[in-house]
Amino acid sequence: MTQSQATEVLNTNSSLADSSITINKDNFFKIVGQRDRDRKSITTKEFKKGEVIAKIASYSLSKKPDFLTVQINHEEHILDLLLEAMNHSCSPTTFVDTQRMVVVAERDLSPGEELTFFYPSTEWEMDRPFQCHCQSPNCIGFVAGAKRLTIQQMVSFKLNDHIKNLTKQALHL
Repeated sequence: MTQSQATEVLNTNSSLADSSITINKDNFFKIVGQRDRDRKSITTKEFKKGEVIAKIASYSLSKKPDFLTVQINHEEHILDLLLEAMNHSCSPTTFVDTQRMVVVAERDLSPGEELTFFYPSTEWEMDRPFQCHCQSPNCIGFVAGAKRLTIQQMVSFKLNDHIKNLTKQALHL
C-alpha cells in the first residue's frame, strides 16, 4: 500500500471503526472491529508457515512510541494499518520482521484466523504496558516490552535484531 493509499483509507475511515475493512488489494487479510475496543486483523486466505502475509507499508515515522506504533530499530517507530490492528499473543500466529519489513506466518493459518504477534519482539519499552490474558502456556503475564523480559523468556521467543542488540547493550555485552 502506498502512502497515498494509506492516507485515503485513513481519510475515508478516520476512526477505522467499520465492522470490517479490507486494506490490501489482494484481500489476504481484513481488519474487523473498532479501534481501542475489539479491533483485530484476520486472514482471508490460507497461509503456510514461513509465507509472507503482507509487506509492511508504513504511513508515518516517529522517534517516540505510542500504543499503535511498532518499533523498527533502536530509535524509530512506524504506523502501519495492518500492524496497528494486530493484537498481542504469547503464542503468535505471525512474526513482524522489521529488517525485511514483512509479516510472516509463524504456523499454517486458515482463513478467519486472527493475525497476532509477540509485542516484545519489536518493542523495547511499551508505551502502554498491559496484563496479558492470552492464556497461552508461553504467557509472560505483564507485557511491558523486551526490556522487562528475563533472558529465559527472551530465548523462548523470536525477536528482531534491534531487540537483540538493545539487550546486549543493556547487559554490557
